[in-house]
Amino acid sequence: MQPLKLIKTDPEKLDEKTYEDETEKITDKNKKPNKMVQLLQKLKDQRKVKKEFQEGMKEQGKKPKLLKQASDILPFVQIHDEYILLKEGVMDIFQVQTKNIHALNDADLNYLLLNRAQFLRSYFRSFKEVILNFPTNTEVQRAYWLKKQQQAKNPSRLKYIEQKLFEFEYLERERYNREFFMFIYADDKEELEDRKNDCVQGMQSSFPLQALPKNKKEQILFLLNNQNTQL
Repeated sequence: MQPLKLIKTDPEKLDEKTYEDETEKITDKNKKPNKMVQLLQKLKDQRKVKKEFQEGMKEQGKKPKLLKQASDILPFVQIHDEYILLKEGVMDIFQVQTKNIHALNDADLNYLLLNRAQFLRSYFRSFKEVILNFPTNTEVQRAYWLKKQQQAKNPSRLKYIEQKLFEFEYLERERYNREFFMFIYADDKEELEDRKNDCVQGMQSSFPLQALPKNKKEQILFLLNNQNTQL
């Protein structure tokens, strides 16, 4: 007996009746299940589920709702200087001023941790701490050396300044700093102001909070929602 030869077909171009005919032919000729039969059966089941879903939505008079834009998913609506408007409530972002705990002695470290624990026990409202990697900012240093470059006349001095500027450009391009931020949430602006004051006072003795400009908040939200993109 000669072996059976299967004619490969394109599953995407087959309709439901063709699926059934091809499945029956192959099944009759070869009682053992093979990959072609399993593929046709799988496609048939998927089409059946999709058809049932569409019929159910049609009976309810609704169309499946698809989220077409990122604004339909993200909770942010508008960024202001003092707060960020959300779809449900408001929020604001502060930067946490970190400390080198490895350079502290035991007494100072215990004092720092006790103040931090006291804040966490007293403040029970919604907040979130976020850690992000930001490019190193050397604008102040570069402005200083650019000013010195304009004043310098000695060739060796100019060469030294050019080397310093090159180092700062390299740091901005290659090195990142890990920065810590605190997100504070509330239902309205007045309540947000009270919660911001409570957080600032509660964190003053451990890790003080620093207010951020509007462009920095935009960068934080951009990095938070585009983690594979660099600033």
